[in-house]
Amino acid sequence: MQSSKSFLLFEENDRLLVRLYAALSLRPVISEIAQAFTRKYKIPIRLELDYADLLRERILGGEKADIFVTDDLHNPTALMQASKSSPVVNFVNNRICAIAKPGISVTSDTLLDAMLDPKIRLGISAPKPNLIEDYAQTVFHQAEKFRLGSFETLNNKALHLIGGSNYPVMSDKKNRFAYFILETQQVDIFLSYYTDARLAHLAAPSLQIIELSENLAVHVNYGMTIINNSHSAVVTLAMYILSLDGQSILAKYGLNTSVIG
Repeated sequence: MQSSKSFLLFEENDRLLVRLYAALSLRPVISEIAQAFTRKYKIPIRLELDYADLLRERILGGEKADIFVTDDLHNPTALMQASKSSPVVNFVNNRICAIAKPGISVTSDTLLDAMLDPKIRLGISAPKPNLIEDYAQTVFHQAEKFRLGSFETLNNKALHLIGGSNYPVMSDKKNRFAYFILETQQVDIFLSYYTDARLAHLAAPSLQIIELSENLAVHVNYGMTIINNSHSAVVTLAMYILSLDGQSILAKYGLNTSVIG
């Protein structure tokens, strides 16, 4: 199981320092945004990475944070409702898709048939605090709407491989989805964020990315909130994330943004 990580970008300056708390799933893209922002504005950032639920509890417990970005709206909204932060902004969107091993003949239209096939091993992430589990459950509920019994079948067969207590210690250089599909061959199809599927395909081009059909589609809204009593540099960072520069970096990682073209 991945632990929390903290990084300081550029020399610390208490007057300008921004403490950016971000969900672990955002690590690659938020790190690049933070580095680009610091180069441009010379404002240092202390980047704190952990599961979204755990970051929320740490902030509610009194940890000093300035801005919170995560792969859901629930956790930042909980801070706002506790009068700890500003209104929540949906700053970018993701979607759920499937990663399939080479050799499986599957399309968006046949994906549900494949996932229900007793011979096909289906992987998902472990239960909370890893939110992808919630989105996998949502896909299963979507399937139940037009194919009775799908939820129970999918929920019972799905292997919880990422984020659980038995999740192996793995080098950051090794792609976890390629590991479970190609190296250990524990699963044939894995439900994931599109951004994760994109990284898996870059690491192992033989892997297939299968988009969910319209009746299975699950879109994921990402939230951002500014913690109360933060200084003006924090607002500058929030605006940078929403700016063309910030949104362009988010789009580069496969997220759905306001960037056109």
